[in-house]
Amino acid sequence: MIGELQDRVVLVTGSSRGIGAEVAIRAASEGATVAVHYRSDAAAARGIVGKVREAGADSDCFDADVTDGADAARLIERVIERFGRIDGLVNNAGLTQVGPFLEIDPAEWDAVIATDLTGAFHTCRAVLPSMVERGSGSIVNVASRLGQIGVAETAAYSAAKAGLIGLTRSLAREFGPKGIRVNAVAPGMTITDMTTDLVDSEEGRRRLRDSALGRFGRADEVAEAVVFLLSDRASLFLGQTLNPNAGGYMP
Repeated sequence: MIGELQDRVVLVTGSSRGIGAEVAIRAASEGATVAVHYRSDAAAARGIVGKVREAGADSDCFDADVTDGADAARLIERVIERFGRIDGLVNNAGLTQVGPFLEIDPAEWDAVIATDLTGAFHTCRAVLPSMVERGSGSIVNVASRLGQIGVAETAAYSAAKAGLIGLTRSLAREFGPKGIRVNAVAPGMTITDMTTDLVDSEEGRRRLRDSALGRFGRADEVAEAVVFLLSDRASLFLGQTLNPNAGGYMP
C-alpha cells in the first residue's frame, strides 16, 4: 500500500524522543522521508533514525539550536541539501516550565519562549520561501492544552504555546493562498519520558481528574493527529488546532 506521505520529506524538530520521535516514526510508516532533528542527544537521534529506517523510510539526523535564527536556517538548508526539499515541517521542539510565577527567573522565561515559540518562528521563516516557490507544503506546530486554558504555575510555557497557536493562525491566513497549510495540535497531558514525574505527582492526579476519558494520552496517539494534518486528507484544514487531549479541554 502507498502511504499518505509517500515521496514527501518531513522535518520534525525535537524528534529524538517523546512526541517528536513518535511523529517521525509514524510519518515514516506513511512513506515519508524523515529528517530527525535534535539539539544535544545525538545517540538518541540516531536511535530514532534507525527506527524510521526499520519502517522502510529514508532518514538522517541533524543537530541545531532552533532558538538561534542562523542555526535554524542552516538546519533547513542542510535538510534540503540532503533530501532535495521539505514538504512538511513539524515544530515540536519544546521546553517545559513549572513553578510559581513570582519565582520564575527571567532567564528561564526567555529560554522557554525562545524554544517553544521563537524556535518555530525561525524554522518557519527559513522553510517558507522554498514552499512558496513550489506552491505547496504543510506546517504543523505542536502547541498544548495549557496554551488554551492557562494553568497556574506554568506561565512561561502557557504563554509560549498560546503564542504558537496565534502564529499558526496568522501564517495560515498569509500563506494559505500560496498553497501552504499551517495548523497546530494542542495535546493534553501525554505520557512521555519528560512527563513521568508530573504524571505521578499531585498535579498529575489533578489533571487526570480533568480528563473526560479518564486517562492520559500516549505520544503515538498525538502523532496520529500530526500525520493527519501533514496529509492530503487535511486539505481543507488551515489555521486549525486539533485537540488530542482526552477531553481535558472542549473548545
